[in-house]
Amino acid sequence: MTDEPDSTPSGVRALAQRAVDTFLELVRRGTRLAVGTLAVVTLICVGSYALGIAALSGGVQTAWILLGGIGLVVAIGSILLAMFRLWVISRMSVALVTDLQTMMTNDPGSERVVIETIESSDGVQDQSAVVMSRQFFQMNNSMGANAGQFAALAVALRGVTSFPLLMALSVATTFGFALLSGLFVLGLIF
Repeated sequence: MTDEPDSTPSGVRALAQRAVDTFLELVRRGTRLAVGTLAVVTLICVGSYALGIAALSGGVQTAWILLGGIGLVVAIGSILLAMFRLWVISRMSVALVTDLQTMMTNDPGSERVVIETIESSDGVQDQSAVVMSRQFFQMNNSMGANAGQFAALAVALRGVTSFPLLMALSVATTFGFALLSGLFVLGLIF
């Protein structure tokens, strides 16, 4: 850890740029994870949805079309939302540097939080995007009431910190579809 933060304008700018580089690395990893997960989730959920339509009949089939459709939208939509939020982060790097610089200049305590976030993220560079995103919760908490003042940073932190939840929601819904598809196959056989 750095003993004393470099509070000079060039030091703050360099730290802000390093933090944005960490965000962008997380965006790259998260996008790769989300694309692969989207392919698997789509295959399982759409397959199970189609099996349900084929296996069921009457009012149960109608209920499945409605409820299964909602589940399909949740499973695929949560990954698409996560991917969209990551894409937005990749398009706002200049605004992120400016927000981080302003935040660290106005509140020297936030500079320490940024340093700790970067250094803890450096320690998990070889781990998944979900593990890396956890490191940003402290920075998100330190913004507090100033979130409106740093719009780009607030959007980026929301995208990064919501990523694990959105992925977990999609995977949990997919597990439900996978379990139901087993029942639908049994219904078609018997």
